[in-house]
Amino acid sequence: MTLYLKYRPQKISELDLTSVRDMLGNILKSKTIPHAFLFAGPRGTGKTSAARILAKVVNNDENIIDSADVIELDAASNRGIDEIRTLRELIALTPMGAKFKIYIIDEVHMLTNEAFNALLKTLEEPPPHAVFVLCTTEIEKLPETIVSRCMLVKFARPSVAEIVEKLKIVAKGEKLKMDNAVPAGRQGQLTMIATAAKGSFRDAIKILEQVVASGQPVQQVLGMLESADPSQFVQLLKDNQTQPALEMITKLVDQGGSVRGFIERCVEELREQLLAGQSDLPAGRQVLGQIEAFEKAYMRTRDAAVPQLPLEILVIENSKTRAAGIASGDARPELQNSKSLEPRTQNLAPSHSKSKFKLEDVIVKWPEILKAVRPKNHSVEALLRSTRPVDIEGSALILEVFYKFHKDKLESQRCREIVEQSIGDVLNTDPIRVELRLGQKSKKEEVSAETIEEDIVKAAEEIFKVDAI
Repeated sequence: MTLYLKYRPQKISELDLTSVRDMLGNILKSKTIPHAFLFAGPRGTGKTSAARILAKVVNNDENIIDSADVIELDAASNRGIDEIRTLRELIALTPMGAKFKIYIIDEVHMLTNEAFNALLKTLEEPPPHAVFVLCTTEIEKLPETIVSRCMLVKFARPSVAEIVEKLKIVAKGEKLKMDNAVPAGRQGQLTMIATAAKGSFRDAIKILEQVVASGQPVQQVLGMLESADPSQFVQLLKDNQTQPALEMITKLVDQGGSVRGFIERCVEELREQLLAGQSDLPAGRQVLGQIEAFEKAYMRTRDAAVPQLPLEILVIENSKTRAAGIASGDARPELQNSKSLEPRTQNLAPSHSKSKFKLEDVIVKWPEILKAVRPKNHSVEALLRSTRPVDIEGSALILEVFYKFHKDKLESQRCREIVEQSIGDVLNTDPIRVELRLGQKSKKEEVSAETIEEDIVKAAEEIFKVDAI
């Protein structure tokens, strides 16, 4: 048995997230049990474990999980209306021995629209013996009609400290010697594992198991080598130390480190810098440019013949861009992608808008806005990457777009609604009205190989219709 299954919580009091433990505890103390729960949160946070514990508690039966009165359905592989219709037929049957018949539907957001409609009818008129537990990692994809009929329990991404506590329980149970007490400024073994797990209890325990099985140091297993410190690497880029940065990459790979894992840690380092300097807009734009460059390198590693090549290209492009910036008199040249985030406001009259949001807010959160659009429609996100926020007029956000074809697509009602809703969600406002204006790329941008590559990708996405828009 894997350690994750061995140390899976078996009682409400053993649930790893304090907020979930308290909420379910309070609900189950009441006399009335909701007929439908919705467990929403990132993968590996304990949703399925909590659902099974819930089944035990409401039926006062420790062994009910192995009975016919608990039915688990994976919506990812059973997403059609036929499966839900079959489920509706089963719901009419009374429990064989338990008080309640429990239906656990995992990844419920994967259901088709027809299946959702069928499920909704069941949730509207449930038999008294049925309790539903819907689990999802993407609650935004669920129809509001489904969400409104469930008791929502949010599984927040656990902190590093919470994951460390779980690892301590496992380490103690397995009699493992995992030292987490280290000098100031350094991470202990369990903290390194918890950080690498990126908010997943399950992944953290799997990593711990891998460390134990390999007999290697935690740093070696994670690829978190002393020679590849992300904060040091980011600083080398800022200081334009090209050769030391390239040598750091070579050493990382030679010692068995993960290039993708290292890029992830660099992005996390930059994210912390961005959040720490929220009030400094120029610095924020510089960091955003760096983040976008790392994100692009991360995507390229998937198909790269030489895994470290995309990261090496990032270093070289950074060097060339800085050299060009210094030659042109720019005192603080940054990565090339940061230029694409710089609005052309110097040629525009200052806006005297009384809107509730600022252009600076949109620019800083533009990558987050793109990510918010992606789950709704991949092609709209691809089109939106060919635009840039440049001004605010009245209550409208002005986006500059460089191709009429992209402008026409984005101005369609469906695309516009997705963009305006996503911007509003990220800025925590009502949907923000968007206006698109044709702009013209600079000569440097037009001849950039990077730009050409992006345009080809966008065109391909449109031709092959990644999403219908």
